[in-house]
Amino acid sequence: MKPIQTAFALLITLSVLNSCKEEPVALSEDFYAVSFVSRGDDLYLRKNQYLETEKIHFVLFIYHDTIFQVDLQEKKPRYSYLKCKPAVLDSLKSMFAVYEKTNLSKQLKDLKENGPKLSCIRDEYFLFRKGDQINFGIFDFMDYYDWYGRRATKEVKLKKYQFPQIYQTIYFGLNSRRWDYVMSNRYYYKEFRIRDFTYIPVK
Repeated sequence: MKPIQTAFALLITLSVLNSCKEEPVALSEDFYAVSFVSRGDDLYLRKNQYLETEKIHFVLFIYHDTIFQVDLQEKKPRYSYLKCKPAVLDSLKSMFAVYEKTNLSKQLKDLKENGPKLSCIRDEYFLFRKGDQINFGIFDFMDYYDWYGRRATKEVKLKKYQFPQIYQTIYFGLNSRRWDYVMSNRYYYKEFRIRDFTYIPVK
């Protein structure tokens, strides 16, 4: 083999070996998510007593700098993302930034000291992940309502197979942590969990 051919073959071999050493850059799996809940079916406990349940009917989340949402109110979920200007995305991130500075324990302490902001007895929930850190807590619907009123977006529908797979992690994370909270002694509205239909006659 000629010297030039030998050198060329060696260069190719070194390039292949070098490329094998380079690991692909992993995309960030961080996300910001909120869920909105509504009243679900009551679960029978014993005679005249039922557990009042909630169900998630809407999920909105930021993933890879895109706003995705899932509407679960119909029989068939509706998947979409919001096409918007960077300022709209930034305003949503700014709203979430407030919740990054708190957690469920701090929120429950504030509720105990100051009571709820609104008179309604239904909570919404957030779930954030940054690296190995996961934060769950109560989300104020009015913050979303204010942002929603100022946003300028276009909803683009997606097929289920087009939707980010991270959604499954988000949904089950929100759902399991929400149930853990609602069924715990820390639940702020625990006195409303059980609906008692026992008739007490008036004397």
